[in-house]
Formats: sequence, structure tokens, C-alpha cells
Amino acid sequence: MNEEFNQPRVFIDETMKSDLLCSAKWAKFLLVVGAIAMSLYFVVGLVVTIAPKVLPPSPMLGSGVIVGPVYMACALITVYPLVKGFQFANGVKKACMTGDEAHLSRGFAGLRAYLKYSGILTIIGLVILAVVLVAAIVLGCTTDCCTAA
Repeated sequence: MNEEFNQPRVFIDETMKSDLLCSAKWAKFLLVVGAIAMSLYFVVGLVVTIAPKVLPPSPMLGSGVIVGPVYMACALITVYPLVKGFQFANGVKKACMTGDEAHLSRGFAGLRAYLKYSGILTIIGLVILAVVLVAAIVLGCTTDCCTAA
């Protein structure tokens, strides 16, 4: 049997609809700012990568070959959550305006994907931070300044 028919239907009253619309507006604002920041990161990464090849040698631009692609990769990593965030904001707004359950479902699917992806990136970032911290401590203690004389 299909369990969908056994589940109670959820009713969205006007207060909930208002809260959802407000959430969608704020989400859209944050997503637009995120899209602008992502674009700037990508452009800066591109400039830092290309600048050492075009400009005269400079100690400031010497690491562009490494830093530039890292910036561009970080920018590209944020494209997917931005798309899913916009899916949430637009889906919820359409659902509240039209009362269409399919738009609401699509919006919440976008929110789920956005939060899941962001959570996974956060876990990866924390693991990298822990590894770097442990490596820094180990390398710091193996230098001459930490050894007993």
C-alpha cells in the first residue's frame, strides 16, 4: 500500500504563509549577495591566475598559480547551493501565491538539498581545519624552538 494516503495532510494558514514568504524574501536577498560574492571570487581568482603571466614579476603575484585556481574552485563549489537556495525561495513564493502544492514541495526539496550540501561542506571544512591544526602543532613541536636544550 502507498503510505502517502495514510499520512495526514498539512494545512498552511495565513500566518505560516506570511512566515514562508518572509523567509523566501530573506533567502533570496542572501542568495543574491552570495551569487555576487561567488562571482567576485571567481573573477579575483581568474585575475590572480592570469596576472603573473601578463604583468612584470612581483612577489605579491608570485603565488597566483596556486591561489587563483583555489579561489575559482571555491567559487564553483558554491554554485550548487545557490541554485538550490533559489529553488527554495522561488518555489515557496510561487506556492504561497498560487496555493500549488507542487511548487511548495519543489521549494522544500531545494531547501533540503541546500542544507545537506552546506552541512557536508561544513564537515569537510572542519576536518580540514582539524588536520591543519594537528599538522601545525606537530610541525611546531618538531622545530628547534620547542625542543629541550
